[in-house]
This record gives sequence, C-alpha cells and structure tokens, in this order.
Amino acid sequence: MRQIPISRAAAPAKEAGNALGQFAYVLLCAFVFVIPWEDTVPEFGGFVIGRWIGLLALGTAVMSVIVLAQGRKLRELHYWMLAFVGWSSVSIWWTMDFETTAVRIGTYSQLLVLVWLIWVLADTEARVLGLLQSYVFGTYVCAIGTISNLMAGRTTAQLDDYSQGELQGRQAFKTDRYTINGVNPNELGLMLAVSIPLCLYLVVRRKGSLARVLCWLQLVLCLTTILLSGSRGAMLAAMVALVMFPLTVFRLPRWQQLLAGVACAGVIVSSAFLVPPETWRRFLKLGSEISEGTMTHRTQIWAASMEVFRDHAFVGVGSGAHEVAVMPIISRPLVAHNTFLSVLVELGVAGELLLLGLLATAFYSALRMRGLERILWILTLAVWCIGANGGTWEYRKATWFLWSLPTAHAYVRRKAKSQVLCGRVQARAANNDILLLMR
Repeated sequence: MRQIPISRAAAPAKEAGNALGQFAYVLLCAFVFVIPWEDTVPEFGGFVIGRWIGLLALGTAVMSVIVLAQGRKLRELHYWMLAFVGWSSVSIWWTMDFETTAVRIGTYSQLLVLVWLIWVLADTEARVLGLLQSYVFGTYVCAIGTISNLMAGRTTAQLDDYSQGELQGRQAFKTDRYTINGVNPNELGLMLAVSIPLCLYLVVRRKGSLARVLCWLQLVLCLTTILLSGSRGAMLAAMVALVMFPLTVFRLPRWQQLLAGVACAGVIVSSAFLVPPETWRRFLKLGSEISEGTMTHRTQIWAASMEVFRDHAFVGVGSGAHEVAVMPIISRPLVAHNTFLSVLVELGVAGELLLLGLLATAFYSALRMRGLERILWILTLAVWCIGANGGTWEYRKATWFLWSLPTAHAYVRRKAKSQVLCGRVQARAANNDILLLMR
C-alpha cells in the first residue's frame, strides 16, 4: 500500500486550520468594531450582539488551534491578568454583594477570552493594524449617533434607555449634553478619546488613500462628539491624546499635511457651531470645580469609598460590591467613578497592587518598542489612565482590549524583525557559499 508523505498529508489540515484562523480573526474584528456601541443595540437571546460574535470567534479560534496543533506562549501581562481575575473570583467568599460579584466574575472570564483571542489571532502586524482600524471605525457609529441626537434635539436626559442610577438621577443631566442611546456621556467621551492616538497612527501606517481620509474624518467627528458629550475627564484625556498629532503630521506627505489642516479647520468650525454654550461654560469651570467644587459630587463618593476602604483595607468588600458598601454612608448605591479607587475598595490593597502590576507590564511592553509605536502605546495607556480617574472602567471591554494590544504589537514587531535578520543571515551565508564555489 502506498504511503502518503507526512508533509502532503498534513497540508489539508494546515489549510483548514489557517482558514479557520482567518475566519476567527474576521469575527474578532467584528467584535472589536462593536465594542464602542454594543450597548445601543437591544439584547438578542439574552445576550448583547458582541457576546454572540465573541462566542463564535472563540469556537472558531479553538478549532483552529486544535487543527494546527500549535499555540503561543503566554507573556507576563497575561499572568498579571490571570492573577487579577483570580483574586476577583476569590473575593466571592467575603463579598458584601454575592450576586454582583458572581456577575463580575463572569464578566472578567469573558474579558480573558478576549485577551486570549487577541493574543492567538493577532499574530502579524497587519492583523494588529486591522484590530486598531476596527475599533476606530466602531467609533464612527458613536459619533454619528451622537450628532444625530443633536440634530433631533435629544439630549442625554431625554434618551429613554439612559441609566437611572447616576448621582442626582436624571435631573443632573438636564443640560445640553449629548450621547448615544444606552451609553453614559462620560464613558462615550473616554471611548472616543482613546481612539485618537490609534487613528493618528493609522494615518501614518495605512497606505490606501481612502483609509487615510476616513481616519481624518473620524478625528473630526471624534473631537466634536467629545465636546458634545460635555465630559471634562474625556476632554483632558483628549488633550493628552492630541500630543500624537504633531508627531504624526510631520511624517506625512504634503497632501496629507494639507488634509490635516482641513481636519483642524473642520474641528474648529463644527465645535463653534454645534457645541452648545452651556457645554463650553462647563468646560471653562473645570479649574474651579477641581479646586473648590465636588466634581459633580464625585468627591463625596470618594470620601465614602475611603471610609469603606479603611474598614476592609487588605481584601476589600468584594468585586463589584462598591455600590452596596457605600450605600449606608451616602444613601445611594453608586459606583466609585474612579477605576483605581474602585479596585482599592472592592479588592483591597492586594487587588490594587495586581492592577498596578498589570498596568506597569503594559507600559513596559510599550517602552520596549521603538519609534512611533512606542509613542502610540505610551500615549494610549496614559489617556486611559487619565480617563479612568473619572470613571469605573476596570471591567470594560475597551479597557482589556487596549491593555492587550501593546504586548501583542511588541511581539509581532520583534518576530518580524528577527525574521528579517534571519533572512539577511541566510542570504549572506548563501553569498559566501557561492564565492567559495567560484574559487
């Protein structure tokens, strides 16, 4: 009986595995595209649309790994993430809110799946760029939806599905602030702010003219929407993110620099004509609000959070249990509105150290890169840190997406560089062999 060579027999399996991997990557891009606006779509079958896409991507990616019988070794960042989720899960034994902690454990487990998918599927620089572009294009939906609400006269307080549990309730938002249905304006602003460095990086790295034009248009829509949201924390984060602007513009050809000037003019014109005067006054009062005010009652929440922390310093009150813990003090079940303080109260000093270690590892991955990539990820992580001081973002999909990418990007760039070096060494060796034969 004729034996089939191993390489020929394995070829169909490898092709099938690669096809599954490509399909899983497309699904991952779709999942990332949905991240900024998934809360605006009604649930289907008890799940949001992003979860269905994520489950399909997970199943396809697992089949691809099984067929190819190969994987990638986890990095230090992933172990920090596992430790953080593990400590959050253990807190269910002493939590003050068992049901919320159980839900939060499920959320963190899903976020670990997202991290694994990014690590397994984003194995080339082109795929990393594809994920960045998917997120940037996803913010188009947020921006267009917000501007549509502005044109229709639907302020944040008038949206039917807007959450009812904020600070002073709906009365606090009877202002000229705008957002999309189902999304807090502060969260909307931060999701858009972190997209600014990604968008400007894509302007440099993408070769197609259409992709670049779309990125410049996104920048105009993004900055306008941040102003319309009235989020002061997002505005501060966006100011830091715009440090990327001069660092990228000088790398562009002349026509792209002209387009950058048009984009700047578009932001000025749209903000002057679309942003309400009350929102501008809100931004101008930021300095006095920080020095003398309460930051929309945030300082009162933070004082209550610190009081709870002093009684549960090491292990915390349980993952997700902040609202229950502060309710006896401020008579309202409110989140911390500060990611670092939220983790400190819910998971104690141990959880806070795990969070800081996770962030330090992400920054270290960024520092190990060179050139524009280093600037990109340092700025993006810095923007997230600034915005996270005014929101509870430790369990958001956008957060774990951004945490995961610096390590994945650094890995594929080192891999590509090593392949280039190996190719040069092999070419040099081949040239030496030719010279020896000629002698």
